[in-house]
Amino acid sequence: MHETMDMQGRLRLLVEDRQGRILVDRSHGNRIVKTGRELAAQLFAGVEGTPPSKVSHMAVGTGAEAATDDQAALLTERARNPVSAPVYTAIVDPSGVKRIKVSLQTVFDFSEANGAEPLREAGIFTAAKAGTMYNRVVFDAVTKADTFKLTLIWDVVF
Repeated sequence: MHETMDMQGRLRLLVEDRQGRILVDRSHGNRIVKTGRELAAQLFAGVEGTPPSKVSHMAVGTGAEAATDDQAALLTERARNPVSAPVYTAIVDPSGVKRIKVSLQTVFDFSEANGAEPLREAGIFTAAKAGTMYNRVVFDAVTKADTFKLTLIWDVVF
């Protein structure tokens, strides 16, 4: 039997108005970039010196270029917020392999991440500034304004 460790991530993007109505509910697959794969390997096996940090923040930006393995940051970051406590769920994939899904969430409230240029990218990071980028996704444009909040729910399957 041949087993693979195909890490996969999927972002759910929710736009909610001040009355609590969901205006947009979209889901997008992401790319786990080289720095993210290296981070997972280092957290698993350890490294000499200072150990790597766990993921702790999500960022959004305006870059629309497709995600590639060698990107280590968002193209044009606008805002970054901490993630809520992770939720771990045991799942079984379509081929019958038992996996673990980690769900992370952050909210960009009514007054956060606003701007005339639409948001088009997001990523998960290990720090409030700079840090290691785990993954990146490019999504359909969302022009963030103070009339709605943006919730990112990211599921990563191991």
